[in-house]
Amino acid sequence: MSEQEPAPSVEKGEHSVLPFRLRDVEPLYSFSEIHPVAKSLDTLQVELKFKAKLALREWNKEYWATLVIGVLAFFLGSLSPEILDGGDATKIGIEGLNSISGIGYFQMLISIVLWGWFAMQIWRLFPVMRIHAISLLFFWNVTVFAQILFHETQIDFPVNASLGGMMEGSLAMLIVMFFVYYFGRAVVETRDYHIEEYHVHEDVRLTKMEMGEHSLRGWGLILTLWFVLITLSAWAGAHFVAERGGERMGALMTHLLSGGLSIPLFMMLIWYPQRMLGTDAQVQTRAAINAKMELDGKDGIQQAHEAQCPECETPVAISRNKDGQILLPCPTVDCSAKNLIGTTCKLCSVATPTRYECPNCGMNAPALDYISDVEAW
Repeated sequence: MSEQEPAPSVEKGEHSVLPFRLRDVEPLYSFSEIHPVAKSLDTLQVELKFKAKLALREWNKEYWATLVIGVLAFFLGSLSPEILDGGDATKIGIEGLNSISGIGYFQMLISIVLWGWFAMQIWRLFPVMRIHAISLLFFWNVTVFAQILFHETQIDFPVNASLGGMMEGSLAMLIVMFFVYYFGRAVVETRDYHIEEYHVHEDVRLTKMEMGEHSLRGWGLILTLWFVLITLSAWAGAHFVAERGGERMGALMTHLLSGGLSIPLFMMLIWYPQRMLGTDAQVQTRAAINAKMELDGKDGIQQAHEAQCPECETPVAISRNKDGQILLPCPTVDCSAKNLIGTTCKLCSVATPTRYECPNCGMNAPALDYISDVEAW
């Protein structure tokens, strides 16, 4: 679709036409000119540049305010006087909380309020990603808890670490890694389904072009970097607290820097898929999508919008396979096979046309016209 066509606003459930295209963005520096093998570096920096430009252009005051709230919540919680002076090791739980007084207690309350405000803003601003976003925040805390478990009996972890002292923390980290992988896979497979639903063309080159416009390589790099940063931040924070008295200032600085950078990366992670897919999408894996279709009484490889005649709206036997290619019934009367358009039937050797005639009204049109075409990125 051309960029000049009008598009519904995001609030109406569909994402609007982009102000610029990924294919029009140039890399900051072309590493492929040095060696062709470095072309992947150009691809990554183009995608990251595209996301940054799009965010700077489209993020409104609410997005930036939410980002500031998250950063403030993190720094207020990390620079508490109670943490800096080591606290009282003999008091834990409710007694330990009650022992905090003065500015430290007030600062802790403000940090909790800001974190709650940040979570509510995320829930409101990103309806498509809200469950995944809150889950990411939860597993960020699981990462912190895992590092506490690592440092519980090993204050110099990972130096002189023992296998027995790593069991519980390793289990927690494996759970986090599994969820992060599942989250990334869900976004990628939802993107693939989105391409099959809205951007499949008879010309394979156009489909590949659309797949390129929806590339998630840069987003995957952000996800990986975010996971590394939250792990580093959690380790550095636990490493600093493990030795009371504020001796490990390098660990504290690492905690503050990596944790502070994690907040904008987190918002980019949840904003970009919603911007790409639209607010009417559901981010889930292919298996979940097919299971939902089966529960709704649909074939797992069929599309959510059934094929129908564009003239009389009669349902027709046109569908797409799992790769998004269009399948038509064989034109031979006694043949029950369904084949890709433009191919030869394997049963009767008759060529499958690219056009289809409606059995109800007799309208003859390209097969693609029988499949719903909803405007999308």
